[in-house]
Amino acid sequence: MEHDKKAANIACIGAAHSDRIARCREKFAQRASNPVTVTSSHGGVARNVALNLAHLGQRVKLVSVLGADKEGEAIAGELAAAGIDLGDAEHIAGSTTASYTAVLDCKGELLCGLADTDIYDVLDGARLKALAPGLAAWSLWAIDANLPAAGIGALAATAREDVRLAALAVSPAKAPRFIPHLGRFDMLFANRTEAAALLDEPVETAAEVLAAADTLRARGPKLVFVTLGEEGVALASEESCEIYPAPTCTVVNVNGAGDAFAAGVMAAHLAVAPLAESVARGLAAASLTAASPETCSVELGDV
Repeated sequence: MEHDKKAANIACIGAAHSDRIARCREKFAQRASNPVTVTSSHGGVARNVALNLAHLGQRVKLVSVLGADKEGEAIAGELAAAGIDLGDAEHIAGSTTASYTAVLDCKGELLCGLADTDIYDVLDGARLKALAPGLAAWSLWAIDANLPAAGIGALAATAREDVRLAALAVSPAKAPRFIPHLGRFDMLFANRTEAAALLDEPVETAAEVLAAADTLRARGPKLVFVTLGEEGVALASEESCEIYPAPTCTVVNVNGAGDAFAAGVMAAHLAVAPLAESVARGLAAASLTAASPETCSVELGDV
């Protein structure tokens, strides 16, 4: 899909950690030993979105915390090589870089995720309030729910009115941290289970998905995206609420596909693309990622 790669000022604020992916070689059996193939890479929602944006030709900053260890050094080195501003990505002495372990079934769908992310508690209200003035030059802040609730609140309270905020829901356990602050956010990205956690009600059928997206939009965000995997995405805006189908792809690894979708949408949106085109670019980025073994596909530069 051809388009102008206009440099967008996007600050991604949240997680950057190591990923371990354990993929079942046979049908998963509960409470039993399962043969798997394990691969290791880097991840974290804010890191994934930042790297995807860099692959899309955007100007990006990452605000995060890493351990003073080899994993932290490796993550920082990869992101710096991609041209990402790491001026506010701090290495914390005595701490271990966060990690996430995903267990996938033999089709590449997520069975469960295991997160060791206590280091992100350092990104509290005081620290992020102090960083906010330096972030004012970045026109969009993509904030992930790995931040503690006080950190999210500090960013929402201190962002200038001309700074747009995007909420990245991360997980059902962490998404509710956004609830008190949704009125300040311009965009919300959540999957079906995260939307259910935000509303404390089931979000399963197409009708429930559309109703959830519209209800969440009424709570503040101008645009709400509820991602549905191979079914596509539900988008609620002031004008409409509808489901956009996803392109067909052979799924290899769904880990990171939602982050690629968010990056594709934000890059296109800040380039003032029509809303339908922004969604199409996001879905194309998500499909490329799901068809790749990597959490962030270098092929995104072709989207």
